[in-house]
Amino acid sequence: MGRIGLLLLSMCFTVQALAAGAVDVSGTAVNYNAFMSNFLSPAITEKYGLQRSPHLGALNINLSRADQKIASTVSGTYREVGDKKAKPLTFKQVINDNGAIDYFAQFPVKPSQVYVFDIQLKINGETKDIEFSQEIAPIQ
Repeated sequence: MGRIGLLLLSMCFTVQALAAGAVDVSGTAVNYNAFMSNFLSPAITEKYGLQRSPHLGALNINLSRADQKIASTVSGTYREVGDKKAKPLTFKQVINDNGAIDYFAQFPVKPSQVYVFDIQLKINGETKDIEFSQEIAPIQ
């Protein structure tokens, strides 16, 4: 995929992340979005070592301060609404050709479920927690 394709994908994630959720944590904008991984193109999944499947969800998180993307340490868990037992997420840092930094975690899903995410971010040496829920539905 060419640079224009990656730029469009990056803008797509940014727009979706803003639509899905954003929170300010100590002056850092944290954008997040969860979706079915088969939304990603085969070229992107191959380039960044992600899996594309109708049985996997993907969580994308990016952080910025003063319109500059910043790196962080990201960890967390997920669970279905109503479940008490959370499962760990493993995040992978992805840096595109333009230097944008995203963190992706993939996890098995049952389509059309609401998931609760508990995320820990390390920003400027401080650990901050955010929690959000989002429905993940299959792409038709």
